[in-house]
Amino acid sequence: MIKFLAACRKNFGKAPRSFSFWKRLTYLRIPKPLWLRANPSDKLKTLFDHVDDLYSNGVVVWAHVVQANQLMFQAGSENCPGEVVYSLLDPRSIELETLQDVAQSLFSLKGTSPDDPNLFSIADYLTNERIRVFGLDVPSTISPQIPFKISTTFFVRKHLPGGKLSTPILPVIVSKNKPHVVLPLPQKYWPDELIDWWAR
Repeated sequence: MIKFLAACRKNFGKAPRSFSFWKRLTYLRIPKPLWLRANPSDKLKTLFDHVDDLYSNGVVVWAHVVQANQLMFQAGSENCPGEVVYSLLDPRSIELETLQDVAQSLFSLKGTSPDDPNLFSIADYLTNERIRVFGLDVPSTISPQIPFKISTTFFVRKHLPGGKLSTPILPVIVSKNKPHVVLPLPQKYWPDELIDWWAR
């Protein structure tokens, strides 16, 4: 899998990146959903405010979906937010099985009320489904050795092979600096082998 991510990074290019005005206006453009326009206090706005910088300077890493709207796992037209976990460490030092374990441990907190205040805040945020986080540190009780972060993202169907979430693991672009906003890497920059794996 590391070769797939290396290909993603090569295809996307080194930062700082530049894109044509036309590409930013069409393929890379992410329109705000109507419900977000109607609710300017929703902190998902933070993500949209940093999209241009993310494309130009973000780093490509693996992420694992913690939770997403069920609509994203089937064909459709609506784009939806969700939560992903990732690490900013060298991807070669991160086993995808470890990433999966962390994601599952986080999701298991949903609907619970842990005594540990750090776990409680994550449980509350995942249960609420309207709280947005950017670069929230995963508690050491879940990952004592490897630093992982959680961020709210926005799944854009035209950027996903098949227009939906086929697996919970995917390459994403992450801001190296705060706020750590995250977007799935558009499929145009995925190698064919990764798209085939995703489809299977």
